[in-house]
Amino acid sequence: MKRRAAALELAAEAGVDVLLVTKITHIRYLTGFTGTAGVLLLAPEPVLVVDFRYGAQARQQVEGVEVDGDCAPPRLWATAVDRLTARRAARVGVDTRNLTAEQYLALVSAVGAERLIDCAGLVEGLRAVKDADEIAALTDAAALAEELVRRLPEWLRPGRPENEIAGEIEFAQRHLGAERSAATILVSSGERSTMPHGAASDKPLRMGEPVLVDLSPVVRGYRADITRTFHLGPASPEYRRLHQAVTEAHGEAMAAVRAGVRASAVDAVARKVLARYELDGFFNHSLGHGIGLDQHEPPLLSPYDDTILRAGMVVMIEPGVYVPGVGGTRIEDAVVVTESGCTPLTTSDTGIREL
Repeated sequence: MKRRAAALELAAEAGVDVLLVTKITHIRYLTGFTGTAGVLLLAPEPVLVVDFRYGAQARQQVEGVEVDGDCAPPRLWATAVDRLTARRAARVGVDTRNLTAEQYLALVSAVGAERLIDCAGLVEGLRAVKDADEIAALTDAAALAEELVRRLPEWLRPGRPENEIAGEIEFAQRHLGAERSAATILVSSGERSTMPHGAASDKPLRMGEPVLVDLSPVVRGYRADITRTFHLGPASPEYRRLHQAVTEAHGEAMAAVRAGVRASAVDAVARKVLARYELDGFFNHSLGHGIGLDQHEPPLLSPYDDTILRAGMVVMIEPGVYVPGVGGTRIEDAVVVTESGCTPLTTSDTGIREL
């Protein structure tokens, strides 16, 4: 209810009578509904429109919101538009980042383009700063992820396919209480470790190769995200140099995080460290991203995002370098932004683990 009140206040400031919320994780944030399809008409008397598959579920999960849950799945959007037009709202807020062209045109036809106000980013702005319940869920997800990392040396053995390791991770996290993986489990070994999003394959692990593992269990809807680097047998001097550079970039970037700092400035700290090693050209993704009900949320720690960090934001710090012929390495941890710095949610050893 507090979240809905805050969203309504922002909507009123934008001159909106009804805010149409279409992104499912926004709907969960504002209502507690955990289904996969719905439309929320956010107003002083809110209505959540779901199809008949989710009617009973929504009525059990949602308080303080009328649930309209009897339509057939293909009629979900039409039912939401009908409920909207019945309100005769003068100004309707829409999230243009989360509307299909078909949905937008249906809205224009129903209420007129002149009555639609672009409210993209309104709910994202609220979600960027986590409340105590969200921090608790993120902390529990991070603890579960750390336990999985602790178990990885048991599973990383020469001859085992990457897919098999990913299966071990999935099986174990379900037994530990995770709902599912937030994203594809990444297990990439040897030359495949130079692929930043190297999803597990049928390639067998081999002695003398690095293994990069990125996993993300979900707890109460909130995601962990952690990456650690392993090596089967002793790592080469060249590979150790890569990991030392990434370790320094990770540490200095984490030290730069605090409320009041621009997201782009934190990214720049990591790139400056990698430039000292002449490896900045092998770091082509952003330093990190927000995390919560979605795997990637604002802010983005990149050269292109000048968002001012605020206390309560939770962001990932994940520098990595990927050098063909040598290998790839990355360290990834979640941190909670504070007024004076940050509090890491994952704290396990970030060094190369030679197995």
